[in-house]
Amino acid sequence: MNIDGEGVRAEQQAVEYLLKEGYAVRDRNVEYPRRGEIDIVAEKGGAIIFVEVKSRGTDDFGDAVEAVDNAKRLKLLRAAEMYLNEHGLDDVEVRFDIIAVRNDVAEHIPNAFYGYWN
Repeated sequence: MNIDGEGVRAEQQAVEYLLKEGYAVRDRNVEYPRRGEIDIVAEKGGAIIFVEVKSRGTDDFGDAVEAVDNAKRLKLLRAAEMYLNEHGLDDVEVRFDIIAVRNDVAEHIPNAFYGYWN
């Protein structure tokens, strides 16, 4: 995520939303040069959830899911693989979610990349 003022606020709202929904937040802004960046790594029910946060003012440039194109998904997949390996997280359930924040409201899209892992 572009860490500007709006991006920082959106990410904080996403973290607050996840905590309220019973997720544990493991990490934020995990960067792997030339691989990608993970906005939030969360955990719930034994699953590791990689969360992409999108701040949206309007849908003029597409919705949040459309904003995560194949190139971005590939970077997220590579970064997730690095994270899992780095933390010794073998044989865990993995999920990719998007949280779109618009007008201070968080919309959670679980399994936004369903079928991309494994």
